[in-house]
Amino acid sequence: MPGFGQSVAHGCASDQIQSGNQLCGAELDRVRNALNGGGDITIACTQQEPLFREVAQDLGFAGELAFANIRETAGWSAQGASAGPKAAALVAMAAEPVTSPPSITLASNGVALVYGRNEAAIEAGRQLADEMNVTVLLTRPDDVTPNRIWDFPVVQGTIRNARGHLGAFELTIDDFAMPSPSSRMRLRFGAPRDGALSDADIILDLSGGAPLFPAHELRAGYLRADPADRAGLAVAIAKAAGLVGEFEKPRYINFSADLCAHSRSRITGCTRCINLCPTGAIVPAGDHVVIDAHVCAGCGSCAAACPTGAAAYAFPDAAALLRRLRTLPLTHQSSQTRRPCFGGCARSCSPIKG
Repeated sequence: MPGFGQSVAHGCASDQIQSGNQLCGAELDRVRNALNGGGDITIACTQQEPLFREVAQDLGFAGELAFANIRETAGWSAQGASAGPKAAALVAMAAEPVTSPPSITLASNGVALVYGRNEAAIEAGRQLADEMNVTVLLTRPDDVTPNRIWDFPVVQGTIRNARGHLGAFELTIDDFAMPSPSSRMRLRFGAPRDGALSDADIILDLSGGAPLFPAHELRAGYLRADPADRAGLAVAIAKAAGLVGEFEKPRYINFSADLCAHSRSRITGCTRCINLCPTGAIVPAGDHVVIDAHVCAGCGSCAAACPTGAAAYAFPDAAALLRRLRTLPLTHQSSQTRRPCFGGCARSCSPIKG
């Protein structure tokens, strides 16, 4: 790839540009020296971002660390030799600060519910029991051989309704029954009852049935695997074991209830966001709706469809996004005399494409 140091220095109006051939390997000490110097740093490599962040963490780097991809998006091209201004624009854009949105905390104490039908669920519970508070719930169980010693509860039941998120799941269970202590050849259960209530921090669903939640792969704390898929089952168990502690999650949507057009005088008006939300995070609340930030996965459908602007996407904020968009053409223009071009366009403008 061509060296873009001179173009970047000119376009970014900076005398603190360092160029290298292998900053992630043979020249990694140069990165360490730069990080030790303090200040905000932009590294023009996204492939090795995890490595650079690890080095920064080890050194206690307190500045802002940003990354730009100038290889696939500029240098690796038949026209790479002319891509200096574009590389400068990409680096300058990456260096524009983006304020992180407010976050919420999801707290899990390791109370896990393993939901399944047979020995696979019990074995999963056994693997998690050393680190977590496990209960195995068997729905319409197959023949299960009783354990000599039960290290964790195994009960019968079928989940009728589930709601919540990591650290705060609430379940309604039908056909709930405790195991009979006299079970011998086959695990038997007592008289069942409907409407039992339970809660859990984590749900590991090995039932093979329909998911308990819409867009279930986006529901924090809910893990689902095919019990016949050993590899997938092992991955799900490992993920469940790691869901203990506190986890930060962005609050993706800023919502203004006074702008919401959902309802007035008990007459329903707009339901666009409710209809579009894939996770079910939006529900009516009188004349407006509420968005459960713990469930929201940040798809942005509500903000895109809201006719009044009551729901606005907060990640990243609009001002930061506009600053970045403005930086691209201005930096490109300051790096050359021809007007900027960032996509396949007429030959009369800059030949840099892609």
